[in-house]
Formats: sequence, C-alpha cells, structure tokens
Amino acid sequence: MSTSLRQAGCHVTRFVWSGRNSHRARASAAHGLAEYLRQQLTEHPRARHWVIAHSHGGNVALHAADRLRTARGRAAPVTTVTLATPFLHARSRSITGWPLFVIVLFSVLLLGSASATAVTGPRSPADAALLVGGGVFAAILALCAVGAVLHRRSLGPGWRSRLIGAVHAPTARPDEIVVIRAAGDEASGLLAAGQFVGWLSAAATRLLTNLWFWTILIGLPQLAVVVATLVGHGGQLAFNLLIYGFTAPGLVVVAVVAAMAGSAVLFGIDGPFAGLVASCSAEAAPPGTATLLQLEPRATATRSGLAHSSLYDDEQVIRYVLSAVRPSPHN
Repeated sequence: MSTSLRQAGCHVTRFVWSGRNSHRARASAAHGLAEYLRQQLTEHPRARHWVIAHSHGGNVALHAADRLRTARGRAAPVTTVTLATPFLHARSRSITGWPLFVIVLFSVLLLGSASATAVTGPRSPADAALLVGGGVFAAILALCAVGAVLHRRSLGPGWRSRLIGAVHAPTARPDEIVVIRAAGDEASGLLAAGQFVGWLSAAATRLLTNLWFWTILIGLPQLAVVVATLVGHGGQLAFNLLIYGFTAPGLVVVAVVAAMAGSAVLFGIDGPFAGLVASCSAEAAPPGTATLLQLEPRATATRSGLAHSSLYDDEQVIRYVLSAVRPSPHN
C-alpha cells in the first residue's frame, strides 16, 4: 500500500501507536495522532491529508479527526480510510435504586460464601460450582478495579460522559471517511460474539429491573408458602421456598452483571470497567454517513493468513485508494 502511494506521488508518513486493546490506549493514541496531524496541516496547509488505518487504528483515527474538528471549529482537510475496523458504539447504562442494592447485597453474599467454601474445601458439586462462580466474579471485579486505575485521571464530575465519549465512535460525515471491510473478517467476528453476549445481558438487565418480573418471581414462592402452610406441609418446605424466593433472583442478577462486564473484555482490559456505565458493541460502520467498500469473499480467498490483516496488500483495495487520492494534485 505505502509503496503504491509513493509511486503515485504521495508523501507517505507513518504514525505508530501501541496497538494495545484497551479504551485508554486508543484514547491516548487519538490524542497523539491529532497532534501529529495538526503539525502536518501546518507544514502542508494546501494538501488534502489521508489517514489509512487498520483495525482499531480506525477508531483512533476517527477520534483524532474529531479532536481536530473541535479544536479548529470546522472540519479539517483530512479523509480517513479504515481497513477492517470494528467501530465501537457505546450507549449509556444506569442501574440505580433497589436493583443496585440487590446486586451489591448478593455480590457480597456470593464472595463471602465462596471464600468460606475455599477455606473449608468443597464438599459437594454445589460447593464446587459456588467456588467457580465466586472466582469468576472476583476476577471480573479485579478487571473493573484495573480499569478504574487506568482511568483514574479522568475520574471526577462528569466522568461517565467523558468515558462514553472516548469509547463511542464519532459521527461520520460525507467525504470524510471510507470504510473498507473484508468478508469473513476474524476479529470482527470475535467482537460480534461479544456484541451478542452484551445484547443478551442488556436484555436480561431490562427484565430484572422490571417491577412486575420481581413481583411475580418473589410473589409466587410466597404464595406457595401460604398454600403449603394451609394444607399442613409447612416447615422445611416453606423455608426452602423462602430461600428460593430471595436467593435465586439475587444470584441471577449477579450472574447477569458478571456476563455484562465479562463480555466487555473483548473490547480491552478496561472493557469491564466501561461496561459498568455503558453497553458497548462493535459495528460494521460508525454512526453517520460513510462510504463503504465491502469486498467479496473471493477477494481474499486465495491468500494465506488472516483476512483481517491482508487488506494492505489487496489489489482491489490499493486500486480503490489510489483512485480516491489521485484526483487531488496536492495529496
């Protein structure tokens, strides 16, 4: 790609970032790229600038262009070409009131019970399941703590909005972004799996914060207790039903929160922390209007390696980029 662009008379430079899969790394890279582009615009004010970015580099490039637009008060002469980018979308999520109380209460009970079982040793399959569940939940809490440490400088008033804004892809504008995708892209498929799990957890969260759901889930066992008492079968049965009526829903809530935060690991090590305040997903395009080039499966079928990494050398992609860049004599 770079060789073809140089042969076409373009001035090609390279911006290197860590490539780490984390929201913080992408935000830091976007800041650095915005500064780099500002210098390039100063040195070449009459040129049309193009940023060709691969994978999550596309998210970095979009946020950098958005930073430039905000700083200049107008659009910068920069066009972004993304290759196999999973565009991150983030929607605010808020759990407050009694659902939050239930989550905290049963989280403490789960971790306490799992810790006690770890000390005494598991004596049944149920104890083993409790240990596994408690361990997974503790690991997710640890990742949330890591995310909080990574984003500690941005914590404070309005931190939720800032975090969501740093994750959510900026709105695309016509003629400012070209999206190129390969059919059967491996990384996009993996992130789509995380999106599906996130959708399931979001749907379960809506259900578990529904008052009618809780009324039925808790009310039916209590009704069964009354019936069992009236027919003379109270005692242990009534106690078991009470345990079910209060413990099972709480543990389900904890499981939903664990799935909600755990699925966000696919978006980075600080994904679970961001998942506490936002529902994240990976989409084929950013919000807004963008030009899309979707390659057919045959475009990469004869190549070895991952389709996700082959777009730089794909002849169709190179021809498309060259045709877009060449009309401007100052690129």
